Amino acid sequence: MQIQELQREFKYNSVKLADPNPQFTLMQVRDFFSTVYPEIISADIEGPDVVGNKTVYSFRRAVGTKGGKNLDYMIADLATLVQINWLEEHEAVFVRALQEKSSLDLDETMSVIALHIRYCSRETAGAQA
Repeated sequence: MQIQELQREFKYNSVKLADPNPQFTLMQVRDFFSTVYPEIISADIEGPDVVGNKTVYSFRRAVGTKGGKNLDYMIADLATLVQINWLEEHEAVFVRALQEKSSLDLDETMSVIALHIRYCSRETAGAQA
C-alpha cells in the first residue's frame, strides 16, 4: 500500500489553475488569483472533489438579483460611498431606499449596476482619486 499526497488544483470556469503555494489557505489562493481574475474576489469556493491524486476546488461567481451576492455587494459598495458623501444627493437617497428593500425590479437593478460602474470601476476610481 502506497500513500500519495494529494495536490491541490483550482478551477475557474474551464481554466485549470495550479496551486500558487501549498501553504496558502483557500482564501489566500482566491486572493492571489483575483489579481488575474478580479471577479473571483467574491466567488464561492466549492470542493474539494478528489480526482486521481488531486483535490480540485472550483471558484464559482455568485450571480443573481437582490438577495444574490453580487447585487448585494454592489449596494454595499454604494452605501459606503453614501457614508463618505461621494454620491450626489438623489443617488444617495436611492441607495438608502434600496438597502431597505428585499427585492428589486429590473429598473432598480439596472440603476444599481449603472451607479456601481460609474463610481466603483477601476477606471473611475483612478480618475476620481
